[in-house]
Amino acid sequence: MSKKNKKSVFYGICHMTIARKITLMYGGIFSFSLLIISLFITFNISAVQQHIIRRELTFTISNIEEYVRQGKKLSDEALQEFLDNKYVEVSVYAQKEQVYYNSHFGEVPLLKQLEDVNFPAPDEDFGKEDELEQKRQRTFAEDGFKISVQKDGAPNCTEYILENSSNQQIMLISTVIPTKDEFYHVEVFKLIGLNSNFLQGFIIKLATIDFIGIFCAFLIGLYISRRMLQPVEAIRAAAERITIEDLSQRIDTDGPDDEMKELTVTFNSMIDRLESSFQRQNQFISDASHELRTPISVIQGYANLINRWGKSDPDILQEAIDSILGETEHMSALIRKLLFLAKGDQNRMLVQKQQVSLNEIAGEVVKELVILEVNRQVLFEEKDQAEIFGDPDLIKQLLWIHAENALKYTKDDGVITIRVWKDKKNAYVSVGDNGAGISKEHLPKIFDRFYRVDQSRNKGISGTGLGLSIAKWIVDSHLGQIWVESKEGEGTTFFNAFALPSKPKKEETKKV
Repeated sequence: MSKKNKKSVFYGICHMTIARKITLMYGGIFSFSLLIISLFITFNISAVQQHIIRRELTFTISNIEEYVRQGKKLSDEALQEFLDNKYVEVSVYAQKEQVYYNSHFGEVPLLKQLEDVNFPAPDEDFGKEDELEQKRQRTFAEDGFKISVQKDGAPNCTEYILENSSNQQIMLISTVIPTKDEFYHVEVFKLIGLNSNFLQGFIIKLATIDFIGIFCAFLIGLYISRRMLQPVEAIRAAAERITIEDLSQRIDTDGPDDEMKELTVTFNSMIDRLESSFQRQNQFISDASHELRTPISVIQGYANLINRWGKSDPDILQEAIDSILGETEHMSALIRKLLFLAKGDQNRMLVQKQQVSLNEIAGEVVKELVILEVNRQVLFEEKDQAEIFGDPDLIKQLLWIHAENALKYTKDDGVITIRVWKDKKNAYVSVGDNGAGISKEHLPKIFDRFYRVDQSRNKGISGTGLGLSIAKWIVDSHLGQIWVESKEGEGTTFFNAFALPSKPKKEETKKV
């Protein structure tokens, strides 16, 4: 085979479908094993034939023993009648009667019977009598056979393999059968030389079995491969049906708990995550569009007002300018927060972690609140000195988000409390107020982007609905936890937990 042909064959195998590869592998392994076994049997056919003939001779002896023990009269005709294999020859000597009974398929038996031999008495060892053995060997020599194998089998049973100058072989088994009335010396033998008819028939049968076995192996391999790959085909079909517009398709997970079911569950889980991500993205785009549309509409409205009447009316001009500046500031804050969350979603936000003190950061926020003269009472409670491994700027931004919410929803002369403490595993910082509070139905959604509690009641309170989403992202980036406790009309407290460092660490900069 040329290199080009070899390359094309290899290319064809590599680019087969998985089902065909499994079928080829299963059928090939089975076929190879079957051929190896067949070759072994063919090359050891002599041993196989000897085993078959030994079984036939032993079966013949059993038939003779059963016949004489039933008390039936032995004769040449009786031997030929009940022996089922005409190619097995028998010579039986009845010791008391001193008569030979023979059964052979040719005009002349393969081996001559022993003549003029004084057989041993029934209580003597037949197989080891010198006279009998010597006479037997002389008879073998007269027939042109020599003993190639001689071994003792069952008690009083000897097996011979005889071979002549033409490489013909005869298997002979000699034994004794005692009965109540007689003592029989039995010799059964058969030609075991390999002849062309036997060999040809054996090879044809073996080849037929091999062909049927190989054919069945490939059929079974094809069936198994298709059954095994059914979940894969279902995944492929589902993947073709899935589009951005339709992520509802799922694969049936019924069946045994095997690797294919794990693959199906993993695929369904992936689609669940994709569907959830697309829904969040669509909701995010919709909410962002809505939030940006409002200030743009306001700016456009005041621009039209200026165009119509503001050029000659200073009051209208100043009102329009103030409103446009306010809306642009609102848009700028919204865009900054959107960019912050977008970088966080794309893992492009730098988080510079180092050993920092929650007490110091919280203290800075408290000082800044006091300097701003927010008309609120600001309390700072330090139960413990708590240090964490984090980004000081992001932690300060987190506390300011909570503080700004407290300012928005707490009336003048209200109380804002910032606390710091720790336990064996975590450091905690909380920001609480005694303001409007949040109703229970809103609590699960307050960390969603653009979500604002009861917007109809808070029209006078500015905001984008992104602050708490940023706060949650900051806490998640530090592998911490954030939660809220609130009662409507009594106030709200946000809790933030961070793991205590196990040992001092060097400054670290990474993207999250």
